[in-house]
Amino acid sequence: MFDLDGTLAATMEPWDRCWAEYAAGHGHIWTDVDRRSTHGHGDWAKYLAQVCGIDAVDRVVADCVEAMIGQVEAGHIALLPGVDALLAAVTSRAATGVVSASPRRFVAATLDHFGLRRSLQVVVAREDQAHTKPHPQPWLHAAALLAVNPNACVAVEDSIAGIQSAHAAGMRVLAIPSWAPAVSPSEAKLAEYLAPDHGHAQRWLSSILTGSARTSTH
Repeated sequence: MFDLDGTLAATMEPWDRCWAEYAAGHGHIWTDVDRRSTHGHGDWAKYLAQVCGIDAVDRVVADCVEAMIGQVEAGHIALLPGVDALLAAVTSRAATGVVSASPRRFVAATLDHFGLRRSLQVVVAREDQAHTKPHPQPWLHAAALLAVNPNACVAVEDSIAGIQSAHAAGMRVLAIPSWAPAVSPSEAKLAEYLAPDHGHAQRWLSSILTGSARTSTH
């Protein structure tokens, strides 16, 4: 089970620029506090609406998703290095899905743009459950759709909120951290393995699929 933003696609900085520009248009200066409050959280639109003084959260979602889809379709967003090889190594050996806190329209447009949807058995987006990351419900929903035990799943994440979410769902967590190397959040210990890049993540996942992985390696 793969997260999308910051794990497969290089969308975190574009999302942050989108939110910052949107906030600026409504008189709010986007800061590091705002970034920490939205990174990996599916309720970013509620937060953005609050700081912008907007009552209609749906309007915020629609405006930001439209802007981000434009970025994807214009070719301004790419897959992260090593993602193609990582997915090829996994999808040929195991049922695979995407569990995202982003709105479905953006998730679908991004997966279609990069030709990823055909290799996935399940796609979970923000609207599919009442609760979103860091709540475990999105991952549990994905496991239920595949009719598998969450304990039999590996979740691949980049954010602290995502790691918390997948760990609470009872999944093994492989983290490809998006935070600065000098930072070591305590929540990172919830991940079974911290991969410095997608190449290391591919090797670890391959060892999982062959039953030769070492656990608790950070």
